Amino acid sequence: MGNMHDPTFFIIAQRANLALFVAAQVYGVPPAETRKPTRGRPRVARARQIAIHLARNVFGLSKQQLAAEFRRDRSTVLHACHVIDGMREGSAEFDSTLRWMEGLLKRAAGRAEA
Repeated sequence: MGNMHDPTFFIIAQRANLALFVAAQVYGVPPAETRKPTRGRPRVARARQIAIHLARNVFGLSKQQLAAEFRRDRSTVLHACHVIDGMREGSAEFDSTLRWMEGLLKRAAGRAEA
């Protein structure tokens, strides 16, 4: 991970926060709740898992970067990505929602829709 004098440090934080904000809004949970050190309510935990998944898939953040930004360990980050991948494969509606959120994040970050 970089230090605070490295501009990449702020870009990574900004992208993680953007993913977290979108997931929290879609799931109707306060973004601050997803930052707490405890797992929290199931809806909060799911929003956090989705935010981790989005930050990895849309912005390409590494497991180490995600762990630092979401204040979790790398195994938790890996678990979140696996859970959301499984849910995506199992539900066309969930996949559609994720694709919508991915597109929203890409546009917000000034990236062309893929």
